[in-house]
Amino acid sequence: MRLTLADLAARCDLELAGTAAAAITGVCGLSDDLPDCISFIINRDQVAAAARSRIPAFVTRPDALIPGKHNLLHQHPEIAICRVAAMFAPVAYTPSTLLAANASIAASAQLGADVIVGPGVVIGERVVIGARTRLLPGSIVLDDVRIGADCLLYPRVVVREQCQLGDRVIIQPGAVIGGDGFGFVTDAAGNPIKVPQVGRVIIGDDVELGANSTIDRARFTDTVIGRGTKIDNLVIVAHNVRIGENCLIAAQCGIAGSSRLGDRVRLGGQVGVIGHVAIGDDVVVLAQSLVTKDLAQPGTYAGTPAMPARAWRAAVARFRRAGRSRGC
Repeated sequence: MRLTLADLAARCDLELAGTAAAAITGVCGLSDDLPDCISFIINRDQVAAAARSRIPAFVTRPDALIPGKHNLLHQHPEIAICRVAAMFAPVAYTPSTLLAANASIAASAQLGADVIVGPGVVIGERVVIGARTRLLPGSIVLDDVRIGADCLLYPRVVVREQCQLGDRVIIQPGAVIGGDGFGFVTDAAGNPIKVPQVGRVIIGDDVELGANSTIDRARFTDTVIGRGTKIDNLVIVAHNVRIGENCLIAAQCGIAGSSRLGDRVRLGGQVGVIGHVAIGDDVVVLAQSLVTKDLAQPGTYAGTPAMPARAWRAAVARFRRAGRSRGC
């Protein structure tokens, strides 16, 4: 694809300070330094590096113009470049028909207008799917599932029985929604006895789930993912967990059963949350930390067990000083 800067400015609500007819063919990062692409900077400290690069055009703030380059201006360049990049995004799947001939669709399923069902997709009994939702090849939707409008399920996604997805939900390849929670009791002889997991998973609007992530169904009621929450690859959300709105959960996090996360919680990579704890609104937990008790106050936490980040850094510094004094 080749777009002029005038096209980009008009479509992405940007102010152009450069040649309208100049064209680009893609998007890159500043360190990629690719000709014929557009990039972005977010502060004045990057202006000199941007000016030295081969990149012809940048999205930047009005107070950080880059000399010798085409500038497209926006108060929030990192948001604006997302709009630009979306125009160059490849099409994931182009079907020859809306409903693939070898898809298995139950007669009782209800599909909204312009739903796309790819090859090998299975749709169970009494499933309801909203308009313009796309199920890419190999996805499986079991009985009594409800999926909203404008959703995208990539290949080999599994949505098990009775789960519900809101509108504009994106699920990356291999994710499993509604698998059994890890529930066992032991009998007198020490044998593990499976506890039936008869609850559901409820996913709000505008949620995105990463590849090979798993959201377990509740034991009796609902596991809930709130509106706007984004979950990275290889994350496990256990049974009866409730996650609030607009949370960001990075790769390889594990959230144990019946824990509660408020709104706008941020978990760094490989954070662990033990069962039955509550994390309040606007809490940030740094990577590889372990949350072992409630974190009620907004702020940044780190360490094992997780504590306020300032206290954790001070403790690490003391530990290092003590190690050096002993020749470690």
